[in-house]
Amino acid sequence: MKKLFAFISIASLVASLVACDGEEYSKNPMTEQPSADVPSVGAPTVDFISIDSVFAHVPATDTVVFLIRHAQRGDDYTPMGLLTSYGKAQAKRVGEKINNGEAAFYAHSDYARTQQTCESIAIGRGDDPFVHEEWAILTGDWYRRSTYPVSWEMVSKWAYLGGYENWFYNLDERSEEWLDSLKAHLPSMKRVNVLVSHDLMVLAMAVYATSGQIDLRYWENGRWINYLAGVAIIYDPNGNMTLKLVRGLDSGVMVKG
Repeated sequence: MKKLFAFISIASLVASLVACDGEEYSKNPMTEQPSADVPSVGAPTVDFISIDSVFAHVPATDTVVFLIRHAQRGDDYTPMGLLTSYGKAQAKRVGEKINNGEAAFYAHSDYARTQQTCESIAIGRGDDPFVHEEWAILTGDWYRRSTYPVSWEMVSKWAYLGGYENWFYNLDERSEEWLDSLKAHLPSMKRVNVLVSHDLMVLAMAVYATSGQIDLRYWENGRWINYLAGVAIIYDPNGNMTLKLVRGLDSGVMVKG
């Protein structure tokens, strides 16, 4: 699978982490540890690229799919939890950054905040009508085998080190399954597409896309995926795929304060 990564310097966005999307994750690490025979990864070497920079360099003949985390939400992490007014403004600005006058397609999970993020991006892009769908493959639990509570430490260790087989699917296999599912949707999509999901989904795909060379190693340094950050999936006319990390805000990372 062809992958292309870009390298730039960014400043970290310092923010306090709240409960992960979809459910309240345990604030304490689980006692289960990664498989002992899984080696640790080397020093991360990849950073997020501004979404407008990536968008500007996508050839007019290529299809681009932005898989991103939703914008800032309030304290309600249930499916009915909504974006803050600031979150709506964040998403609208992202839409303005990727506005080329060409109508986009939107898909989101079954959570209100992911649909709101799509709507706000569409407003920023001037997309009218707002064409969108709810997709099961955008659930925040795509990588999870079990609904038993997990911690941020556990999620990040699994993404980089493996293990936790009773809690999560294999990262590479599940990511490739997701990309196969996306490819099946392409005929009904547009050239520009925005898919909005949740932090676990997007963090895992970012780690997969960079073979672990993006630093989201929460258990070591408190780094977590930021709002409106994710992965750009670009297909050329021959079906060759390129993956790039993108950020809609000043940083693709939030850091535990």
